[in-house]
This record gives sequence, C-alpha cells and structure tokens, in this order.
Amino acid sequence: MTEEGAETMILQNLTWQEIAKVDWSRTIVLIPVGATEQHGPHLPVDTDTFIVNRLAEEVEKANPLRMMLTPAMWLGHSPHHLSFGGTLSAYHQVYIAMIRSICNSYIGNGARNLWILNGHGGNRAPLSIVLQELKNEHCYANVYSTDYWHMAQEEIGAIRESGFGGLGHACELETSLYFYLNESRVRASLIQDDGQQPEGTMVHLDMLSGNTISRFFNFEELTESGVFGKPSLASKAKGELFFRAITARLVQFSEALLNNKGEANNA
Repeated sequence: MTEEGAETMILQNLTWQEIAKVDWSRTIVLIPVGATEQHGPHLPVDTDTFIVNRLAEEVEKANPLRMMLTPAMWLGHSPHHLSFGGTLSAYHQVYIAMIRSICNSYIGNGARNLWILNGHGGNRAPLSIVLQELKNEHCYANVYSTDYWHMAQEEIGAIRESGFGGLGHACELETSLYFYLNESRVRASLIQDDGQQPEGTMVHLDMLSGNTISRFFNFEELTESGVFGKPSLASKAKGELFFRAITARLVQFSEALLNNKGEANNA
C-alpha cells in the first residue's frame, strides 16, 4: 500500500500521506457501526459495537491489503431502549447526517467502494436513507450496508438451540458471542430469559425472522429486564461457533466485493 510496504490498512494507524497512496480502485472501506445501549442485566452497553468491531477486524485480517478498516461508530439510533437508561441515541436526522458525513469523508479521500457493516437493528432504517442519499450525490460510488446476523442467517440458524423468539436482544446469540470474545465482562450470575411476543398474530419477533407488516415497539412493551430472548442457552463454546460461522460468511461476501463477481448480495 505504501512505499514502506505496510501490511495492513487500519485507518487510525496510518498517516495522511499513507492514506493518500491507497489504490482506491481495488480497495473497500469497511465501516463497522454499532450502538451504545442497554443489554439487560448481564451484558455491557458496548455490546453491539464490540461485537461488530471484532467481526470487522476478522474481515480485514482476511484481506489486509485491500480492505481499509475504519474506527467503529459507537453511537446508534436507539430510542426504543431509552426508557431503560444506560442508552445513548442519535435522532434519525442526526444519525443519517453523521454516517453520510463519514462516508463523504472517505469518498473525498478517493474511496469508491464502501461497506457499512451494521451491528444494531435500530440503525437499519436510517442506513437505508444514507445509501439512497449517497447514491444521489455520488452516482459513481458503490455503497453497501449489511447486518451481520442477516448475512449469516443460515449459519446462525444451524447453531442456535432456542426456538422462535430466542434471538432478539442480549439473547442466545449476543451473549454467546460476548462470552467467547470477552467472558470476563459477562455478568453470568445475572443472566435471565425475558421477552414476550406482541399480542395478536400480526407481528412475530426474532432476529432471523422478517415480517410482512411493519410495527414499531419500545422495548419496555416487550421485556421487563431489557432482555429479549434466551440468553440462558448461551455459552462460550457456542459463541466460538457463531463467531467463526459469521466471520466465514462475511469474508465470503468481502471476497465477492473485491473480485467483483456479479452482484455481491448473491455471494
């Protein structure tokens, strides 16, 4: 990448002169975005940011000379968690402007291919607007946004033990991942299952399930503790399985982007 032959492209470790020498035509800017919000009694408020950043680091390691890893964005759109406290949230307009500004900065440096790796469900709606606005402003730029759990939906589904509704928030998946990545931060003695499906049969909630009908819920309507799902089924061993499976899927997607093999969403 540089005359000195740097072996990785982690933005915050580089100088501006080194960044100026990047061959942007064959480089993807990887932008992990998370949140700072309550995750029940047993997980820290950095859960979404911590997990997505670790996943992004693994993707960068697989393609160190063609993947520019950027600092993780720790502020998300999280109004549905505010009633529990311990949550920081940006308004839609602020979040959109923030992520759009970040992407515009990379595009201004010469980047033409950007991948936003999302670690928080509340970011999905504003991120779709970011992609639309960036395309309107920079028709030559390719900007992708993916949720890590949807990218690896089949792999996660094959590992999970909980039934429908067991994956949601501070759940079997997130708790297992945190156990594996930093067990010392998990308050294991405080783990408890919680969460109830909304009344009626119109909307059903699970991380791996979509609904044909959209409806917004504040978390206080669904859970008393802030947990939605079955963290009691979490384990460090399962977390390793989840992490390796998700990483493999993300690396596969990154290689499709780098090799430009048709539509990356079919990778």
